[in-house]
Amino acid sequence: MLAVVAGVVVVALGLLAAWRWGPFADDEVVPSCTELAGALPSVVEGAWTLTHAEPNRESSNSLVDCEFDFSSADRSYTGRIAVSLTQSDDESYLRRTAMEGPCYGEAVPYPSAAKYRVARSCSEKINEKIFAGVFVASADRYAHVYADFSSPGAPIEQVVAYANTSAQRITDRAMTLTSTD
Repeated sequence: MLAVVAGVVVVALGLLAAWRWGPFADDEVVPSCTELAGALPSVVEGAWTLTHAEPNRESSNSLVDCEFDFSSADRSYTGRIAVSLTQSDDESYLRRTAMEGPCYGEAVPYPSAAKYRVARSCSEKINEKIFAGVFVASADRYAHVYADFSSPGAPIEQVVAYANTSAQRITDRAMTLTSTD
């Protein structure tokens, strides 16, 4: 009788493990850099060129770091955007990571902040470039977007607004996009 109960427990635990972590898992994973490159032009129109992607998808479906070169649709803004995403069941880790990331410059309003457990947005002007950073955490995902934009001849206030709005839109899209892998 004890052997039967032990066998049922082992089979149940095996099925649970296969459902939770194995081939039957239905956990959402973060999108790949290629998937981000395909989705981000819908929120910030322009030419997106993937310049760096890690780690290799075979090594992790819950972590991705991507860098893009960017040129706006009207070619008046150029820049570089870095996107980091992490998926985890450890909400306290995600929140802590979003709180501890260095947000340089001054805090800027973030209209979507209420959607997240932690949300920080900031920007800084260095020479002719505007650097915008956004850190957010939800119950199961963390994102950090860091973007630098420039636009020769444009008023600096206009470039600041474009950089902040773009970084925030990119963050919001990255937080909702799921992988098709």
